[in-house]
Amino acid sequence: MSANLSKVAIVRGKHLNQYEMQIFEPLVDKYAITAFSSLTPFQDNFAFPAVKLPSPMDIPEFPYKMSLLNRAFTDAQYLVGLENKLKGYDIVHTAETYYRYTQQALNAKDKGYVKKVVATILENIPFNNEGILGRKDFKKRAREELDHMIALTNRTKEALLLEGADEKKITVISHGINTEKFIPKKNKNSSKNINILFAGRLEIYKGIYEVLYAFKRLISDQTLHDYNLSLTIVGDGSEKERLMEREKELEIAHLIQHMHVSYSDMPHIYQQADIYVAPSKASRYWIEQYNTSLLEAQAAGLPIVTTYSGGIPENVGDAAILVNPDDVLSLRDALKVFITSSHRRSEYGKKARERALTVHDAKIIANKIAAVYEQLL
Repeated sequence: MSANLSKVAIVRGKHLNQYEMQIFEPLVDKYAITAFSSLTPFQDNFAFPAVKLPSPMDIPEFPYKMSLLNRAFTDAQYLVGLENKLKGYDIVHTAETYYRYTQQALNAKDKGYVKKVVATILENIPFNNEGILGRKDFKKRAREELDHMIALTNRTKEALLLEGADEKKITVISHGINTEKFIPKKNKNSSKNINILFAGRLEIYKGIYEVLYAFKRLISDQTLHDYNLSLTIVGDGSEKERLMEREKELEIAHLIQHMHVSYSDMPHIYQQADIYVAPSKASRYWIEQYNTSLLEAQAAGLPIVTTYSGGIPENVGDAAILVNPDDVLSLRDALKVFITSSHRRSEYGKKARERALTVHDAKIIANKIAAVYEQLL
């Protein structure tokens, strides 16, 4: 690595992960990149080094953990000693306006330790995350002092503008996917053995119960009695036990496989599926920001059924069937379209793969990020 490369620090704390870092890995020949995380990040094995610093986020789980820690620290995404560790960096790239480590990066800039600070913003609900004392000030300072903001979607950009951000400091750049790792299965399934896949957090707002109910209606549909339907659910969350109990009540547990696998194994999981489903819905304080699993499904060339929720329409474009959130019958009908037509599965699978290659490829996204960096350097 050349000593002349500009130094970039990517600060993600506990949330440092492979699915986001894949859009930065194509930049290792252009910049000297270092990631900064807590002591226990989600993942830490990338094409660039990761520096681990103590954080309240490392404290083991206990009841009301995040609520208590966020109030104690204004935001628990704090990294001990981060400001000093950032000395000499040309660009620090953080996330969200209300995260504590974004404030730390701005502190480092004020001290002359770093030149520029950029933040990727995912939050797409205007004036959200302001209930904790001090966070509103965090957000205002970040909007004013960040050198640039990368909005994940146009919905995110609109939220920032409503909050008073300068439009000239905002560029919309989505997440990306490594289309060389996530690839379609060579021989597509044209049989009547159909596996539907859901991958994500097992929480109510991800629409997991709607998946179950739609699947139950499909199993009960006499016009589909010649099909062997199965459902694979990958992920964990607070609803897992209740979800599995509901599967037993619906008498469909024997047709459902629950899995928890490493991110490196996910390309194989998608290749075993015939249809992907992601029926996210809004809650009071959250609406889908993008849904990375939809990028993975597109790259894997899967026909997709999802919902008009948050950033999802910007994510999938015309490469999916979209239905309204909380609409089990429409979800069932959309899945049935793909179950009964191998032609439609192939048609939408091809559109999904093409969109992944031309819109979401990690190298395309990396180049857009690099353009922002070059504008600032």
